[in-house]
Amino acid sequence: MKTGSLRRILSYTYAYRWSFFISVLGFISFALADIAAVEWIRRIITYIDSDDESLNTILAMSLIVIAIVRGLGFFIGNYFMSKVGFGIVHDLRAELFQKLHDLPKSYFDANQSGQLINRITFTTTQVSTAASDAVKIIVREGFLLVGLFAYLMFLNFKLTLLLIITAPLIALIVYVAGKRLKKLATKIQTAMGDVTHIASEAVDGHVEIKSFNAEEYENRRFLEANASNKNQNLKLEATGNLATPIIQILVSISLSLVAFFALGSQLGITLDAETFVAFFTAAGLMAKPIRQLSNINIIIQKGLAAANEIFEQLDQQNEDNSGNIESQILGNIEFKNVSFSYDTGGLIIDDVSFKIDRNETVAIVGKSGSGKSTIANLIPRFYNHSKGEVLIDGISVNDYSLKHLRSSISIVNQSPSLFNDTIAKNIAYGDDFIDSQKLIESAKQAGCIDFIEQLPEGFESEIGDDGVLLSGGQRQRLAIARAFYKDSPIIILDEATSSLDTESELIVQEALEKLITNRTTIVIAHRLSTIENASRILVLDNGVLSETGTHKELLSNEGIYQSLYQNKFEESPPEKVKISESKQIYVPEYDEEDNASFVVDSWYKKSLWLYLLIPFSFLFKYLTKRRRRKYIQGKSKSYKSDIPIIIVGNLTIGGTGKTPLVAYIAQELIKLGYKPGLVSRGYGGKFRETLEVTNQTSVKQTGDEAQILAKLNLPFYIDKNR
Repeated sequence: MKTGSLRRILSYTYAYRWSFFISVLGFISFALADIAAVEWIRRIITYIDSDDESLNTILAMSLIVIAIVRGLGFFIGNYFMSKVGFGIVHDLRAELFQKLHDLPKSYFDANQSGQLINRITFTTTQVSTAASDAVKIIVREGFLLVGLFAYLMFLNFKLTLLLIITAPLIALIVYVAGKRLKKLATKIQTAMGDVTHIASEAVDGHVEIKSFNAEEYENRRFLEANASNKNQNLKLEATGNLATPIIQILVSISLSLVAFFALGSQLGITLDAETFVAFFTAAGLMAKPIRQLSNINIIIQKGLAAANEIFEQLDQQNEDNSGNIESQILGNIEFKNVSFSYDTGGLIIDDVSFKIDRNETVAIVGKSGSGKSTIANLIPRFYNHSKGEVLIDGISVNDYSLKHLRSSISIVNQSPSLFNDTIAKNIAYGDDFIDSQKLIESAKQAGCIDFIEQLPEGFESEIGDDGVLLSGGQRQRLAIARAFYKDSPIIILDEATSSLDTESELIVQEALEKLITNRTTIVIAHRLSTIENASRILVLDNGVLSETGTHKELLSNEGIYQSLYQNKFEESPPEKVKISESKQIYVPEYDEEDNASFVVDSWYKKSLWLYLLIPFSFLFKYLTKRRRRKYIQGKSKSYKSDIPIIIVGNLTIGGTGKTPLVAYIAQELIKLGYKPGLVSRGYGGKFRETLEVTNQTSVKQTGDEAQILAKLNLPFYIDKNR
């Protein structure tokens, strides 16, 4: 236990000193009323043996007064001491929660989230118990014990001295039990923290637990932690409850000695009947405060163990916020020979230097663990670099105030944190007064206005814990809308689309490109198109900046970037991959389009059940012939274009040879002197909006059909909406 922990806990009562003072007065009244009740018994016995009848009314009414004073003292003492206790819990929780925001990111990396939450929810109540319940018992029972002892001395000081002969033994038992209770209380704090942590993980990871059928494993983990917590509490109770009866036995021995000498008139001690009854009644009343005061050790040791844990966190060093510059940040970023390592050991990034100009988009790529995210974390000073300089607009990030620095940086990462609140408050997060016009505009730019307007309460719709009521793409777009609302000059995109499906990725990517316009942007991503469009690409390898350049420059270097590119930015072996002479850099893989139906899939697989649809094909053939005949006869009108258009499409289903037919028609038109252009849907390609196709356009973007037509060297565009 740290020296002064108890004194430090009690210092929190200063803010509630008047409540504490009133509580003490209440407990003094309570103790005096109990002593007065004993004296009332002595006076009653004396009055019964006398012939005086003048005090009948006074003695009867005095008992009522004693009861009223005792009751008021009990209420006032307990209520105002509880007010002190709950006030201390409130202050400790507020201080702990505020401290969380002042601690560096490294502290959260080194501590389990369950333990941190446990301190706010459970540990503070243990301190409250020590600060209020324990103090309540000490003051109430202490005053009563002192008052009774003084009363006994008043009745007969010799018998009183005999009564306290066992006091040293009682003190020894309390001391020995206290040492063991302190050890057990510390273990209970750790055990309870483990229970909270495992329960928190189970709630957050319920999907993974179910998908891996890990219910039994998690149950065993929880049962072990729960059993440990139970056993430590049982040991605590056993120690405390064993000490209490031993103390009571010692008190009984003292009382028996008093009775022996009082009844036998040894040592020159003589007592009249009323004094004897009063003395033993008062001595008997001392048993309760002694018992409760001996039990108070459990509460105090629990509270002190909890206080040590809380004060350890409160005494942690805050983030360094010694900077005071708050000049406007434009977005020029420079790393000068920057190195960084965690407390655990080796360098994560080593002697990294680069510059990013204002409004420039720079991508950072590399294998997992190469230091990409670390660089992103050094700019807003989530971590402090070990060596070198990180500059923004020529000023060290250490010289900016943290609040100003971070207000100028927006971060959109792979798993954005959303809060169990309305959509409006999530987008305008941290803004006490929401600008509704800015809110709507941010939602529009992020591409989430459509799904927001479809919700019953629109912007006021609750999204659940961490946005659980939204899809992955919707959550990501809300995070982008938040960045639009913040309107920072520096944007950090940390693998912002890596966890999304293809369709959501395209929508989110479009919103991201709007976001990074006219802003300094650092992109950490595995998505090829984002990296290709960057002004420059920085390639990290084991914390070292190994390559830098444009997409084309790095591909021609045949280095790490080319290796990553071939493996679509997944981890690659260290040796160089031999590049073939073909212009196709990697084997294309195609994702089925979302609108590919079961029937289409069966067509390409030549499923036998399709022959059951033959009757429908005859019906379809009749309807198409009828429609064509009406068109020839002029009974059905068609769209007329200013320039000739030839449409080659599928009357029924794909795979009928339309792509070779389009190529043939185009070649024939060229022979006739025409200059045809091509428009296709780009089936199987990954692109957004309208894309011009050339010989240099990758098959991943266009799909295989468009690659065949690209060889014609004609103006060629693909778009999902032709």
